[in-house]
Amino acid sequence: MANIDQAHKEIDLTGAFEKVQKLLKDSGINAKLNVLIAGAAGVGKSTLINAIFGKETAQTGQGSAVTQETKEYIINENFSIFDTKGLEADDFQNTMAKIENFLAEKQKEKTDEQIHIAWLCISEPSRRTENGEKPLVRLLKKYNISTLIVITKAEQDKDEKGEKFSDKVKKIFAEYGTKEDEVIRVRAISIEDDDGHIKPVMGIDELLKKTYELLPKAQQQALIREQKADKELKKKEATKWVNYHSGIAGAIAANPIPFSDIALLLPQQLAMMYQLSRIYNIELSKENATQLITAFGATIATGFAARVVAGALKLIPGVGTIAGGAIGAGVASTTTKLMGQAYISYLDANFKEIAQGVFKPSEEGYKKYLDKKEIQAQIEKA
Repeated sequence: MANIDQAHKEIDLTGAFEKVQKLLKDSGINAKLNVLIAGAAGVGKSTLINAIFGKETAQTGQGSAVTQETKEYIINENFSIFDTKGLEADDFQNTMAKIENFLAEKQKEKTDEQIHIAWLCISEPSRRTENGEKPLVRLLKKYNISTLIVITKAEQDKDEKGEKFSDKVKKIFAEYGTKEDEVIRVRAISIEDDDGHIKPVMGIDELLKKTYELLPKAQQQALIREQKADKELKKKEATKWVNYHSGIAGAIAANPIPFSDIALLLPQQLAMMYQLSRIYNIELSKENATQLITAFGATIATGFAARVVAGALKLIPGVGTIAGGAIGAGVASTTTKLMGQAYISYLDANFKEIAQGVFKPSEEGYKKYLDKKEIQAQIEKA
């Protein structure tokens, strides 16, 4: 009778990794995101960017000039922010002409290189809009670039007459097709008023949600990958992909597969682990991936399927020995799902460290989120 170690020898992790690359490419996991952020000087663009994408994402002077009016901040190879300046200038018409030339050329490029979303920032304390803001929104609409109006430094919407600044902004931009829910008040950092009351961060989750809705599908994944403000958004997206991959694993084993063919599931499981890592903006090495899959069963064999499913086969009466056992759709789907759910819990618990760029996944860390009794119970049910 074959033992677990012998079964492990038949699992070709190298071949599995090769198949993973195609699965990941097809998923759009590394799609590029280009955000254009516009607004007058001092409206709080850098503060907003840092609040959403990380503490020091936007640093003065680190961008590369694309034109005199537009600067590109390359955050990483798959994420850029374009900062458009000069909307408050007296010669804004000349500025608009140059911005249009930039957009006309940019939107001719392949999808990954185009501008995918625009945020026009207007300061609430200023209680006014700039000359160049309406022409810019008109220009963005012309090139089919989804645009959100972000009212920054939100503190006091109503004036002394009880009139809301946000209502004024909505009315101004409605004639350019801007919907009411596309005007969003945001406070990117908490502030203390004169009476010592703390006003917390607000509107960031709403801005992210609406941005997500307006982006193409591939860029939706990119937004969730890059943003560091909303852990629930990441968790929701990660759970969606766990369900997807566990469903595929179940389909692979729709006709029960012999234990010796368990490697058929590995590419899907590995792809899931890589995809979950990218959602949390973590680069997972082959070594880390192998360790995480190994950790799932917490037994001597290498490979999630070999370790956990083999153990389950011993527990389920009538299934038979490891060598002769068969893995059906229920076990394949359930174990893959449990594997993903445990990894999400692990990443979710370390969200702050991930956002700070100081987190590295480890086998020991992952093991803490594995409930062996629950895993075995769920497999038996399957």
